[in-house]
Amino acid sequence: MSAILIATKNGKCLPVLAASITMYLPDFFTVYLSGSGMILPKHQTITSENTADNFGDAYNNVVHQAINDGHNDILVCNDDIVFTPYTWPTLAEDLQRIPAEGRGWVATRSDYARGCQNIRFRHQGDRDGLHHASENAIIEVDVIAPICAWIESKNWIDFPPINWYSDDVQCLDMQDRGLKHYISRAYVHHVGSQTTGHHPKELTEASIPWIKENRPELAATWFKTS
Repeated sequence: MSAILIATKNGKCLPVLAASITMYLPDFFTVYLSGSGMILPKHQTITSENTADNFGDAYNNVVHQAINDGHNDILVCNDDIVFTPYTWPTLAEDLQRIPAEGRGWVATRSDYARGCQNIRFRHQGDRDGLHHASENAIIEVDVIAPICAWIESKNWIDFPPINWYSDDVQCLDMQDRGLKHYISRAYVHHVGSQTTGHHPKELTEASIPWIKENRPELAATWFKTS
């Protein structure tokens, strides 16, 4: 059983995301939509209220709902992405290529993401052209951003109850359990900063107290604290 999980607050970009799911994703996906009563025309849609005040809790809630309903294959999505006709076929093919044992997150690339998850990132050996040669490679990384990312329910670990850095902490916790994360060849368009906001400094400062208290070793590295 496969589920697409979305948590939203303002739903500004939701109609476009919903249209792309309807057009380009198989109807065997059940869509779990937290924060909106929108019903998709071709996919079973399960809606719920989004009462969380941060990214981590919002997605933990909807993920646990899907897991409790028996879903094993989970595709977590920001509310401001757009699927292409090739996103799911490429991601599904990459899932067959990546060893299932120890497989954590498998994330798509996008045009609004950090580091090598960004489609514009130039890897060693890339040359100028219509696309980078590295776009044809699956890349193992320490941390992904689950802008659009697949995971098995058995490997799920909750996000911490914060906005920024929630994915970093979760990915490292998964690594501690022996799981590896990958960037797929698949791509989604990402509007960017619609899910948690446009103010990086404020978002960082809001997350620092929790990280200092609960993960002081990470705070010392990330924020140069003692």
